[in-house]
Amino acid sequence: MQSLTNMSFKTIVKKQVKWKAKLYSSALSSLIILQVIFGALLFSSGSASSGHGRGNLNVQFSIYSLDMFLIISALWAFIIAILFTTKSYRIDDLSIISSRTSSAIANILVLILYSFIAVLIMLASYYIQIFGLSLMEKDSLIIDKLIITPSIFIVCISSICLFGAIGLLFGYCFQGPSIIKISSIVLLAIVIISPIIFPDFVNLQPFIQLPDLLLSGFYVIVSILCFTLCIWIADKSEVSRK
Repeated sequence: MQSLTNMSFKTIVKKQVKWKAKLYSSALSSLIILQVIFGALLFSSGSASSGHGRGNLNVQFSIYSLDMFLIISALWAFIIAILFTTKSYRIDDLSIISSRTSSAIANILVLILYSFIAVLIMLASYYIQIFGLSLMEKDSLIIDKLIITPSIFIVCISSICLFGAIGLLFGYCFQGPSIIKISSIVLLAIVIISPIIFPDFVNLQPFIQLPDLLLSGFYVIVSILCFTLCIWIADKSEVSRK
C-alpha cells in the first residue's frame, strides 16, 4: 500500500479529482432530470409572460430564456456542494490516500468541472426546448439572440460556480472549530434577517445591470475567496471517522 508521504501533493489531488468525479457523477444525472422536468413545465408558458388586449383582440406573449435553467443549475450546485461535505461523502475519502487539504482542493476542482458540465446541460435543455417550440409554434414563434455569446457563457459558469462555492463553504463551516460554527450561525442569521428589517438597503438591481464580464469577474473573486476559506477551514478541522 502506497503511503501519503511517498506521493506528491499534486499526484494525491489529481487521483482524488479523478476518483471523485466518477464517484459523484450521479449528481449530473439529477441535474438532467431537473432540467427536463422544469423544461416540460415551462414549455407552454415560458419563463415569463405578458398579455395585451384591445377590444376583441387579445395577444399573449411567452418569453423563453436561460434564466430559469440557470436558476435551477445554481441551486443544484449549492445543494451538491453541501452534500460534498456531509459525513457519507467524507467517509468515502477514507477509501483513497488523502488529507484534509487535498480533499478540499479536490472537491473544489470537481465542483468547477461540474459547473462547466452543468452549463452544457443547461444550454442543451434550452435549445431542445426552443427546437420543440419551433416545431409546434411555427407561425407564432419569434427567435431573438439564439446564439449564446461567450460573455453569457462565462456569466453562466461563474454564477453556478459561485453558488457551488457558497454551498461548499457553508458545509465546511459546520465542520470546523466551534468559533467558526458559531460565527457561521450568526452570519447566516444576519443574512436572513437583514432584508426583512432593512428592505430598502437590499437593492440588487444596479448590481444585476453591470456588464457581463464585470459581473463574471466579481463572481470569480467571491468564488475564489469562498474556496480559499474552505481550504483553510478543512486544514483546521480535526480528522473524524465517526
